[in-house]
Amino acid sequence: MVASNTIIKSGSAQKINFFCLIAAIIIILVLPLKKEIWYDETISILCSKGISHDAPAQFSNVNTISSTTLEQLNNSGAVFNATVTDNANGFLYNMGLHWFTLLSGNSISAYMMLSKLCGIMTLVAFFALCTLLFGKKLFTSVAILLLAMDNNFIGLSHEIRDYSMGICFVTLAAVYFYKFMYRQERPLYLFLTGLFSVGAILSHFLSVYIVLVFLGALLFTKRTALFSLRNIVAILLPLALLGLFFYYAYPGLHVMSVQNQQIHDRSASQGFSIGEVFLRAIKFTAIDFKIVFPAFADKVIVSFLSFLLFLALYIAGTKAATNNADRSRLHLLCILGASSSAFLAILSIRSQHYTALYYRYFSFCIPFCCLFAAHLFYVFFTQPKSGMIVKSVLPVIIIVPVCALFLSGIMKSKAVVRYNHVQIASEIVSGNIVKIGVPAWDDAFLIQCFLPQGYKIDYFRDPDASHFTLYRSTGEEKVPVIKSNS
Repeated sequence: MVASNTIIKSGSAQKINFFCLIAAIIIILVLPLKKEIWYDETISILCSKGISHDAPAQFSNVNTISSTTLEQLNNSGAVFNATVTDNANGFLYNMGLHWFTLLSGNSISAYMMLSKLCGIMTLVAFFALCTLLFGKKLFTSVAILLLAMDNNFIGLSHEIRDYSMGICFVTLAAVYFYKFMYRQERPLYLFLTGLFSVGAILSHFLSVYIVLVFLGALLFTKRTALFSLRNIVAILLPLALLGLFFYYAYPGLHVMSVQNQQIHDRSASQGFSIGEVFLRAIKFTAIDFKIVFPAFADKVIVSFLSFLLFLALYIAGTKAATNNADRSRLHLLCILGASSSAFLAILSIRSQHYTALYYRYFSFCIPFCCLFAAHLFYVFFTQPKSGMIVKSVLPVIIIVPVCALFLSGIMKSKAVVRYNHVQIASEIVSGNIVKIGVPAWDDAFLIQCFLPQGYKIDYFRDPDASHFTLYRSTGEEKVPVIKSNS
């Protein structure tokens, strides 16, 4: 799989690369084998329908709501307001999910499909980026498979959340960033880098750590070129879009600040350790850079040794590289991948809690970590001074554990029913039910999100109940409510 083109001709290597890309796309389309929703996904679903967490207050004085009333909330303006009320994060995703489900329907597969399509677009953009680095060599296949077997990337590619879209945008931005940096200083490339970077930020704010590396690299290496008139315009146009959004979404940033303060207050009594921040950061850094042993054994010594192994491979790779271009790319990819750890550790220390060091928040660096690992293979397998020991050990410490972790993730994955609102919506449609009792308006809102457009039903609230009441033609059926906010 990792042999160089001295063994496999470029034409054959290119066919294998395309085969690996198709295989990776199939993995995204097939997985998960079964899907259930969880709390954060319900927030995305509700926001995409124009329903914020403040919506129940609008109906606090009534005990009956019709589906027609709730459908009136399902418009772009309400989606923007719901996003801002939440905390302004994920605007492009919420808006995209709104329009996508208007066209594709409200099934659980339709909600997932947007993330799957973003995952597929990420793979295609990643393939283009790999081709820029490796040409028609087989190392593109190594990078593609490392990304496709990353459980975090695969998981987020079917999760009803904004991460997959953010990963897609940063990867697209990276393609044009690379072209501007290493091919031709065209204003179009700079504009597209900026535009996709803004798209990433408006999909998820924390993707900013990748964007900051793009910006820093451009200022450090292309400072003179950046300040031509056309390049200034190419930069300012995306920045204007970002500024316009934050102008109107500013209240959401205040909500985010309040939420962070509440997390800080809850964590204050539990203590805070900078050492713990360091340990968590090195654990995720090692895993993201494909030294995945801490994912099997969550021990301090395993995380620490895995991180040291990553550093050793990085140093060895830079020494083995025989030209400045390969060495420069290793440095850049390492910085892009490690930017998540540095940025999130700083956020954690600043906020005095560990919430920022959450594995999903590292997801925007994953394509660059996979590319870094593939570039190590490229350096070691194409340089004559790399011995057979190195070429034999590298697959053992990277490829084999990554494959094992991926297969283990599939075998151990079990869909836990945290909300049964999807099943209730299905029963409503199959039973042609036009009246349902709910304990809280939140339950009605979520059920509404899974009913076909235009379906007519009345919701009745019974605050003392702990069950749904389905009014069938044959009589009433009571179903316990499953709702977990964990």
